[in-house]
Formats: sequence, C-alpha cells, structure tokens
Amino acid sequence: MTAFLLAISLLLNIVALLAIIILFLRQNKLMEAEKKQDKVLVEMEEVISSFLIQMKEENDDFISKFSQLHAKKQSSKKEKITPSNTESVIDGEITVPKADEKSMRLARASVYQASKAYKKNLRTLEKETNEAENLKSLMEADSPMLSAYNQRGKEPLPSSMDDQVLSLKKQGMNVEEIAKKLGKGKTEIELMLKFRQNQQE
Repeated sequence: MTAFLLAISLLLNIVALLAIIILFLRQNKLMEAEKKQDKVLVEMEEVISSFLIQMKEENDDFISKFSQLHAKKQSSKKEKITPSNTESVIDGEITVPKADEKSMRLARASVYQASKAYKKNLRTLEKETNEAENLKSLMEADSPMLSAYNQRGKEPLPSSMDDQVLSLKKQGMNVEEIAKKLGKGKTEIELMLKFRQNQQE
C-alpha cells in the first residue's frame, strides 16, 4: 500500500514539475513578445517624429517662399501704372488694353452660349407642346365611339370590361361579335353576361 502511495506522489510531483516548466516557458514567450512590441513602438515613434520634423521644415520653406512672393506682388502693385496698362488716346480714339479685349471677348462668348442654350430649351419646349397637341388630336380622331357618345350627350364609354360587354349587348351585338370586338374568348363573354344577370336578379 505504501508503494502505491509513493508511486502516486511521484507521478503528482512529475506533473507539477511539468506544469511549472510549461508556465515558465509561456511566461518567457510573453516577456519576449512584450519586449518586441516595445521595440516596435519605439521605432514607430522615431519614424513619426522624423517625419513630423521633415514636414515642419517643408512647411517653413513653403511659408518663407510664399511670403517672398507676396512681398514681390505688393511691391509691383505699389509701382506706378505704366502707359501700356492704361487706356491711351490716339487721334481722339480710345484704345482698350489687350487684357480688357480678352475679357470682353470671353464675356461676349458666354452671353452667346447662354442665349444659344436658352433658344435650344425654347425649341424643345415648343416641340413637346406640339407633340402633346398632336397626340391629343390623334386620340380624339381615333376614338369615334367616344366622340359619338359625347355628341349624343350619352354617358361616356364604359371603363371596365363588364360595362363594355353590357353596353355592346344593349346595342344588339351577339356574344361572338362582342368577343371579336373586345379580343376576348366567347365563353368568357358568356360568363360575364350570366354573372351580371345573376347580380341584377
């Protein structure tokens, strides 16, 4: 019995030692990963700081160049206006500077383009109204039954299929003629008429 207990205690000690070794190895791996992350963070900070320093230097150069250009423009504006930039009078005629001529040409071109677009829109609008009027006149010409109803002062052409079938039946047409006129089957028309008769009864 004591031998069995010794064997169990030895096994438990071996398992405990293995667990300790595994935990130690995992802890070492975690420590190495943390060190690597710290190194990466330090490298990233150095790269970003160097990039920011370069950006700052480029911005300073740009600001200095821009201020120099601005100073040059201000000095050129303060100089006296030369006669080539002003209007000159030759033999009682006023000549317009070249820059003004260009701007006048551009203005004329833009006005011409605007008027052209306006005329084009007006033409399309007229075409649409003409087409609508033509369509209306064609619809009136194509529906002689509608015009006949309107001239006689009777009720307008029925809208539903049942009403059309009944109105044609009242006009004296038989089932075959109604089916041909409406483009339906003979049995369908008969069923419609029977159904309507049953409703009326």
